[in-house]
Amino acid sequence: MKRFVTVRSLILVFSLLLGIIPVSATERPFASSGNGVASFNTDGAGNVVGANLTLSGNGTHLGLFSGSGTIQFVPDANDPNIVYVPGEVTYTASNGDRLPTVIENGRMDLRTGIATGDMVFQSGTGRFQGASGRAAIVVEQNFVTGAYTFTMVGNVNY
Repeated sequence: MKRFVTVRSLILVFSLLLGIIPVSATERPFASSGNGVASFNTDGAGNVVGANLTLSGNGTHLGLFSGSGTIQFVPDANDPNIVYVPGEVTYTASNGDRLPTVIENGRMDLRTGIATGDMVFQSGTGRFQGASGRAAIVVEQNFVTGAYTFTMVGNVNY
């Protein structure tokens, strides 16, 4: 009987210890695609200097999502047909969980409307609290209508 009580005590202590060990983030493959509209911002001289973004799409771990963000257009001093595109976008899952990102290495060719870069995941809300990771993004922009499509592939840790 004494051995049974000892075994039960050990099982209880082990179970309690498992409950206080923090759960670490797991790296998961991430892919999404969607479309949106850019509302272009101009400076006093009429030059486009950035845009406000609205978007929607479907992605792994996000499901159907909507989003918004801002980008800037920073001219390349060596090539007038290239702009660098820093900015941020927040993706919101249908249940309200938010996954913010920062754009790194964003670069757009003004002749083609094709942009590439990396979306770096920042800590979000809900299941994305503490999230990290990055996804490569390709954007095809229509400068006349402001409409664009995008595809992202990478990894997210949460």
